[in-house]
Amino acid sequence: MNTRQTLAAQCQAPDFLFENIGSHGDVMPLVAIAAELVRRGHRCQLLANEHFRTEATARGIGFFPSTPARTHGEIQAEIQSKHTVPYLFLKTDSIREYFEQPGAFDERTVMVHTNAYGGSDPLAEAHRLRTVELLLFPIRIRSAIAPAWPLGAQACGPHGEQLLKALPALYRAADRHPVVLEKINSVRVPLGLPPVNCALYERPHVVAKAAMFPDWFGMPAADWPELECLGFPLPASDARLPFPVLAFLQRRPRPIVFTTGTGFGSPEIFFKAAAACCAELDLPGIFLSPFLKTEPGALGDRVACFDHVELERLLPHVAAIVHHGGMGTTARALEAGIPQVITPTGFDQPDNGHRTEVLGVGRVVPRAQMSGATFAAALREQLNDPEQPARLARYRSAIEGSRAVERAADLLQEIARESANPIERCQGNVTRLRGSATQRILSNPATG
Repeated sequence: MNTRQTLAAQCQAPDFLFENIGSHGDVMPLVAIAAELVRRGHRCQLLANEHFRTEATARGIGFFPSTPARTHGEIQAEIQSKHTVPYLFLKTDSIREYFEQPGAFDERTVMVHTNAYGGSDPLAEAHRLRTVELLLFPIRIRSAIAPAWPLGAQACGPHGEQLLKALPALYRAADRHPVVLEKINSVRVPLGLPPVNCALYERPHVVAKAAMFPDWFGMPAADWPELECLGFPLPASDARLPFPVLAFLQRRPRPIVFTTGTGFGSPEIFFKAAAACCAELDLPGIFLSPFLKTEPGALGDRVACFDHVELERLLPHVAAIVHHGGMGTTARALEAGIPQVITPTGFDQPDNGHRTEVLGVGRVVPRAQMSGATFAAALREQLNDPEQPARLARYRSAIEGSRAVERAADLLQEIARESANPIERCQGNVTRLRGSATQRILSNPATG
């Protein structure tokens, strides 16, 4: 037995291997589920941005940095850069370093990720790891009937019928685009995987998929695949509100919260509009961003600035929130039962914003129209709507008993008990493991 084999024998491979390179709203749901599995006695490992090392290790989760220590904003800038097909298998090379370590995995390890084109998926396939894909937001699910925003906005426009008819052909063309296939195969072939001629290729290692949002938010279209909607993964936090936040809330009760999230590194224009909004409404504001650079007191006594505050603890004390439309922030606002104004930039944000409007619990201000006046007008509409409190209470109540984190852990435990070889068994089991769609909590979410 060589040295590497000896080390591997001394290491206990994780039962579950979680991977995501995104920002707070992408990674923390996985941290929450892994922490629940650790509580149940399982070994879990997280591959993520170095920023999340403390979050993972404090919960007993093993950690490997798939991206170096840097700000979330820099990572998002890298993802959004103009190089060819940037979203496909980002950071596969650095994730491979983990797979090459002794004890990194064994035949019982279950891979858990959130993206078919994430950096870990081809490695999981190459190493024949049973894989579970957790879909964090509805835009991950393709539909030719009700496409996600902003494409859905075109489908509702004057040429919508023609667009919907053309969508299947457009999807097929995108899946077979030579640049896309070149990128996919440039990762697959060196791993010993066969080349593919379509981006929607067979993935026999994926034994289950589940949606990490409630079906009343996802509003499944008739052509969605059958999968279970587990609910928003919103774990309870032990953190208390910092004293400066408590002091500000006592001095300036029921403020408006403004945040661009942890993945947006250039927030100056947003917060300039936020300051103008607070002045126009004569309301206090709390600005949240690790990237906002302002001198203490520069915005007056009406506004307080903090790098980060746990939204679960903060939002029950505020009147409304204005934000970027990230899934985590959107879900926390629904959980707190407060109205929201969303000014999206990209990714899932336009679609999340659209869904809050359909539910009647928020308003979208397009980024190009962002100003103090447009923020103020949208907030007035939300805060003065007499039917708004009842709608907010309805969805808040729907979230309270969802147990999404526990249900995701239950699913993963069920899969871990299955046979260790995915290639031999998964073809007949994928549909069964996905389960039937969750019974709707609200029969018609659009009517709120």
